[in-house]
Amino acid sequence: MIYSDIGCQFLVFFLLLGTVFGDLSLEWDKFKRDYNKQYKTVAEENQRKQIFIENVNRMRAFQQNHPDATFTVGINYLMDRRIEELASGTKLPRGIRSVSHEKPINVKDLPETVDWRVKGVISSVFTDKIGFDVTAVVSTELVETLYAIETGQLIKGSISQIFDCCPQPTDAFDCIQKNTSGICRDSDYPATLGSCNLNICKPFATFDKINRLEGKNEETMKAWIQESTLWAELNTVGEGFQEYTKGIYDVPSCTEGPIDYVVQIVGYGVEANKPYWICKHSWGKDWGENGYFRIARGKNMCRIAENVVQVANPKKSDGVRQSNFISIPIVLIVALVSRMIN
Repeated sequence: MIYSDIGCQFLVFFLLLGTVFGDLSLEWDKFKRDYNKQYKTVAEENQRKQIFIENVNRMRAFQQNHPDATFTVGINYLMDRRIEELASGTKLPRGIRSVSHEKPINVKDLPETVDWRVKGVISSVFTDKIGFDVTAVVSTELVETLYAIETGQLIKGSISQIFDCCPQPTDAFDCIQKNTSGICRDSDYPATLGSCNLNICKPFATFDKINRLEGKNEETMKAWIQESTLWAELNTVGEGFQEYTKGIYDVPSCTEGPIDYVVQIVGYGVEANKPYWICKHSWGKDWGENGYFRIARGKNMCRIAENVVQVANPKKSDGVRQSNFISIPIVLIVALVSRMIN
């Protein structure tokens, strides 16, 4: 009788195990179809399947343990990769940097929301490649956005040029300013060459000043982003980050992890009394909110306020603001004259 009971328990255990494995096998097959996943060998596919299973189980555990989370998670095209792979090509600059120049700020009367995407000055989301330098991506994005804000023209900058000419762990902004004299158009330098070639293109955009944040001050970040977007380094290995689909990412434990990635902050806002940053990632449009994510603001969430940079052209920016300021009374004068004539 005892042996019979033990046998039944083992049978139930293996049936349950088979059910779980079967469910994940179905999800694995669907995952491969949905994202057109193909692998070179059976061994590679088995390895990727095991990673997929681990990621799905971790995701489900997070959903069970955090029913009140301010963001949702789900299966995306990165589920067959370990989070360490996604950051393995990133070696952020450390050590000696150029002297920090933090601008004086005035945080009074700032708007409740800012989103540079609606101004048409943000390029399309980049899809990260294994081993590619994300610092080249984000530094190029900041410069092309600054140019678009100043001129009204969004021109895609050459990430490949910065990849070749400002290799990790070089400080990309120092390099762009001193070595390449700006960024070239993507159409003029469309692919990496293996070494830097400054003779095949002419820079179309550059900057005069590098602002570096001091003191993890997110109010300063809020003031800076009124003028242009920000470079921000952060930790991406927090719970649920890889599986993030939408909402405001807020996991305090991620602030304890190492900084391993960099993003472009393109705005900020508030939802249900929760302030957040809007960040452009480099994991493609199939991840997060069409390639973007929102993250809690005011908490140094995932260490996002520890290494922040903004590039600027102070004289040009003043000219743009002055031009906009002058145009307002001119419009009013024209309107008044028109009324008087009529």
